[in-house]
Amino acid sequence: MTLTREEVLDAIRTEGLTGYRWFEDATNETDVIAIQRTSDGWVVFATDERATPIGRREFSSEEPSLENFLSRLRSLNSVAAWHEKNRQKKAAERQAQSPADSPRYFVRELRIDGELVPARLFRRRTDSTGTVDEYLVDVDTWAPDTRGVLDRAIRFSLDSDLEEISDDAAQDIFDMVASRTYVPLRRR
Repeated sequence: MTLTREEVLDAIRTEGLTGYRWFEDATNETDVIAIQRTSDGWVVFATDERATPIGRREFSSEEPSLENFLSRLRSLNSVAAWHEKNRQKKAAERQAQSPADSPRYFVRELRIDGELVPARLFRRRTDSTGTVDEYLVDVDTWAPDTRGVLDRAIRFSLDSDLEEISDDAAQDIFDMVASRTYVPLRRR
């Protein structure tokens, strides 16, 4: 049985395949499967993340080139679907591990009389409007982190002087603020 262009296009539409260039230039297209007509016949190839052609295969007749193109395109879509499923699974696992309603606490410590003591407590929480970053001003009084200190600390953790701490360690800091006595953290 011979495979025609119409049958391949029908399979692409029916199966919802994406990421291809159909008899058109694939220059500067990343992660696609391309089929092209050349002066010597047909060529099928893939492009990588830099749009560099890889796996170039030349054919003297159209039918084998169409079969190769469709096979590669199905494989590309199968791998992409697997990656997407895996990404969603990992995102769900991360979401389950850290519920959105529990705040995260971060502390900045300063050396006073030779000991590291908490100097500023930051909190990231989620509400109906999205993510809210705040810092502790006084007992039960939080102010918005308008300078983006916490956001930068989370995004660039290696360049930050903030350290994420547990809820228990944050409670210790709340107690220190209430008593106005600052001592090194015993738990993290």
